[in-house]
Amino acid sequence: MAASRAAAHPVILTYHSISEGDSPLKISPPLFAEQMEWLASKTNVVSISELLDPCEDLRRIGNRVVVLTFDDAYADFYSNAAPVLQRLKLPATVFVPTSFVGRTNAWPGQPAWVHEESLMNWQQIKELTERGVDLGSHTVTHPDLTALSEATAERELEQSKREIEQQTGCPADHFCYPYGKWNQAVRDLTMRFYKSACSTIAGTLADEDDHRAMPRVDAHYVRNPRWFRAMFTRRFEAYIATRRLIRRARGQPEGGYPSG
Repeated sequence: MAASRAAAHPVILTYHSISEGDSPLKISPPLFAEQMEWLASKTNVVSISELLDPCEDLRRIGNRVVVLTFDDAYADFYSNAAPVLQRLKLPATVFVPTSFVGRTNAWPGQPAWVHEESLMNWQQIKELTERGVDLGSHTVTHPDLTALSEATAERELEQSKREIEQQTGCPADHFCYPYGKWNQAVRDLTMRFYKSACSTIAGTLADEDDHRAMPRVDAHYVRNPRWFRAMFTRRFEAYIATRRLIRRARGQPEGGYPSG
């Protein structure tokens, strides 16, 4: 048994839509509820801020730490995910592309295989903050930041943060790179406005990892309960590392899906 255990690196999970369907962006509501029940009973779910707070003693929290993140602010988060999280008292962060709030995920550059889906409106998003959900920025228009001028990228970063905070009265301290795309210039620019940023690199969060591009584990990779419940084992670490290598070999953004 001891040989199967790995260093207890925190796991940041990435979800998109909590709905029925065969898209890799979708996790069914029953499966999501089952996963959250397991996390609530077997792990210590914390917010991004708690994870990164130098004053927070993770030894007090425990060594099986999980962070829940949701990209794109799908409307089904409000109806299908939030009630489960509230019932189980689990913190989560939703990354919001602000110009698409109340609209759909039909932003420029969206792959053709991604179905058009509704996103939450500001009233729903504000209500969620009152129920304990944290908000992060996913830019204004969900662009590939590496393809923009510095001035345009800066507007995407600054304006999205400002609008979230104006609309909800809550801080937006954390960020998620659209399409998982970033470079050193984008990363450094992002840190002028945010305390951390999530990437789509597949992996658990080791002590030496850069908090300006934190690795995550996509929920699609752990649909099978065998892998979901293997978290914090060497077998799990090897499995996620293999997924990362496969995507790298295919020339795809590491660890996530293009709509992330």
